[in-house]
Amino acid sequence: MVLRVLIMIFFVIVAVGDVFAVKYDKTKLRYFTKTLLVPLLTLFYIISVANLNGVILSALICCFLGDFFLLWSQRKTFFIAGLLSFLMGHIFYTIAFLQTTYFLSGIPKWFYFSLLPYIWYGIFILKKLNPYLYSMKVPVIVYLNVILIMSFASFSRIWALKGLSFWLPFVGSIFFIASDSLLAFRNFKVKLSRGWLSIMITYILAQLLIIFGFLCV
Repeated sequence: MVLRVLIMIFFVIVAVGDVFAVKYDKTKLRYFTKTLLVPLLTLFYIISVANLNGVILSALICCFLGDFFLLWSQRKTFFIAGLLSFLMGHIFYTIAFLQTTYFLSGIPKWFYFSLLPYIWYGIFILKKLNPYLYSMKVPVIVYLNVILIMSFASFSRIWALKGLSFWLPFVGSIFFIASDSLLAFRNFKVKLSRGWLSIMITYILAQLLIIFGFLCV
């Protein structure tokens, strides 16, 4: 218990440090803070569960790689590597969510109408970004579909779980969509070299809420 508290305190300190580094453009500090976030959360998860879920662990490892590569997101090669890493992370999170619902078995057909807001959002984002995507159009479409499916898979758990074990991961998945949408606008449309504060805040909340939600099950 004490170790868990200490790790979470350290995580909060690193998270605040990373937000500070983003706001004041402390690039060298971010090499330390950003790459520590997911490892600390992973360690917290490992020592908090009796039975380790390899799918969740795989998602966290992929997200760590994504964090690492996106430190140099201005370079196309690193951006693509980060995109692929987070793509795999979202796929693993999707599988972890679907494990709870036995891969959507028993869910009524009408529930799939809840996909409509996701479809609308996907169309909206693509319409805004399409003129700036060029050769990245297909990868971005694939990534967008995967993250929206991940969030829907989280939402589908409403049939199997209640309380924090449902709401924390679902809200976390929405924060993930927000964070990745902001990142896409930064890299494709606005072309800023500096990070946006809102990107990291929503990302940190996404990871934290998803993991805490899994721990509540």
